[in-house]
Amino acid sequence: MTYDGKWFAVVNPHSGNGKTAKNWPNLNKLLIQNDIEIEYEYTSSQGDGILLAKQARDIGYKNIIAVGGDGTVNEVLNGLLADDKDIDKDMELAILEHGTGSDFVRSFKQKKGIHNFIKLLKRNKTVKVDIGKIDFQSMNGDRASRYFLNAANLGIGADVVNRANKNSKALGSKLTYFTGTIATLLSFKNVEVSCTLDNEEIIEGKYLGVIVCNGQYMGGGMHIAPQAQTDDGLFEIVFIKDLTKARFLRHFPTIYLGKHINLPEIAIYRSKKLTVTTKEQTIFEADGEIPGMAPIVCQVIPKALSLRI
Repeated sequence: MTYDGKWFAVVNPHSGNGKTAKNWPNLNKLLIQNDIEIEYEYTSSQGDGILLAKQARDIGYKNIIAVGGDGTVNEVLNGLLADDKDIDKDMELAILEHGTGSDFVRSFKQKKGIHNFIKLLKRNKTVKVDIGKIDFQSMNGDRASRYFLNAANLGIGADVVNRANKNSKALGSKLTYFTGTIATLLSFKNVEVSCTLDNEEIIEGKYLGVIVCNGQYMGGGMHIAPQAQTDDGLFEIVFIKDLTKARFLRHFPTIYLGKHINLPEIAIYRSKKLTVTTKEQTIFEADGEIPGMAPIVCQVIPKALSLRI
C-alpha cells in the first residue's frame, strides 16, 4: 500500500481542555470534503503520540499532522525520531493548533482556523527547521534523552508548566499561564545554576529562569525570545537574573511584547550547545512537558525537519 500524498493525524482529544474531542469530527469532515486524504488516531494517555507517530512512520507515511498543543507536537516529533533515527528527508509535519499553548507556530505567524489550515496543506510550501535534543536525568535517576521543537527551560517556567499540567486549563492559554506564573512566584525560590555554552563560556549564579529557545514564544504567547530563528543552527538562551518578586511583577507584562529583553536583569546568549547543572534537584520542561530533571545538555540539530507552513 502506498501512502504518498496521504496524511496521518495524531489527535489529542484532551487538548484545548477537551475541546478537541468535541471539534475533531467536524474538522476531519471538512478536511475530507476539501479532498485531503487523511487517516487519524486519538491519543488516550501521555506518550501515545510518540507511539502513533512512530507507527505511522514505520508503515510508510510521509505526511504527519499533529492536532493539539505543543505537548502533542513534541510527542509526534519524538515518535518521528524514535530509536534515534534521522527524519526521512521526504517527511513533512503540519501542525493544526488546538491546545492551551500552541506557541511554536506563533513564530511563523500561522493563521488560525481549519480553513486556513486546509489552504496550508494545499499550497505545498515547507521550511526546514532546527530541532533541539536534550539529555537529562529521568525521574527515576537514569539518563535519558528527548527532542524538542520550541523551547526547554528550568526555573519558574518549568514550575508554571508543572502547575498548569496538573490543573484545569479552562481559562485558555494566556490566562492559564499568566495566573499560574503569579501563583508560582509566591513560593518560588531562584535556582542556583552553572551553565557552559559551547564547552567554553561558563555562567554561574542564581536565576529565576534559564530558557533555551528555538522558537520565539512560550507560555501562551509570551514573546520570550524575539530574535530567535528556527533555522539558524543556534539556540537563543534567555537568562532571567536573581530579581525581586516585586520587580518581576512590575515588568512581567513586558514579556508579552518582547520588551523585557531591555531590562538589566535579562541576559541573552546564542549557542549550539548548552550544559546546565543545578545545586539542588530541579525539574525542567520541554515543549510544555516535564520529562525529568537537571543536569541537562541541549544540542541543536540544524534544519532536521520539514514543516508545512
